[in-house]
Amino acid sequence: MQYTRTSGRWRRVVKLVAAVAAVLVPLAVVSVVTAGPAQAAACRTNAHVYLTSVYPSSFRFENQPVDGGTDDYQMFAGDWTSLRVGGNGLRPYTSAFWNVESNVSGRFIFNSGVAGGNCVANETYVNLARHTVGGEVWTVRANYLTGNSGQFIQNQAHFRITFVDPPPPDPWYWHPCYYAEACF
Repeated sequence: MQYTRTSGRWRRVVKLVAAVAAVLVPLAVVSVVTAGPAQAAACRTNAHVYLTSVYPSSFRFENQPVDGGTDDYQMFAGDWTSLRVGGNGLRPYTSAFWNVESNVSGRFIFNSGVAGGNCVANETYVNLARHTVGGEVWTVRANYLTGNSGQFIQNQAHFRITFVDPPPPDPWYWHPCYYAEACF
């Protein structure tokens, strides 16, 4: 009889421990799961913006001086200009934007894509329907909100484009006898 009484007591203790564990274990799991996103709020990369449609590509990081030098490029003048821009380490759900100052047509702004929750604004093409002329110079400055410190980088010198007149067409291509026509 003594043996039955002890084993019954142990069963009650085991049941009680199991019941307490059944309540506490899910609470511990919930507290661990909810603590993760609060710690991952900051971006791990120093913020930077870039221009990749030219060679060599142009990058500007948050720790570079705002009035540092620009990367200089040359493009043919025309009716539109296409640039591929992006950013990394940006505050989630914000976008970088660039102020352009032209010595001919004044000022304007263009934006990158919006950064996702991973702090990356994927590269995107920006097609600017602006007529440019030979001798025109665009000075481009970057503006973005950093994801790790929340600092706003404003008017950071990024790149400069000098537009030149396109070369004249090849005269051999435009020759009237180029096709199988009789030339007199």
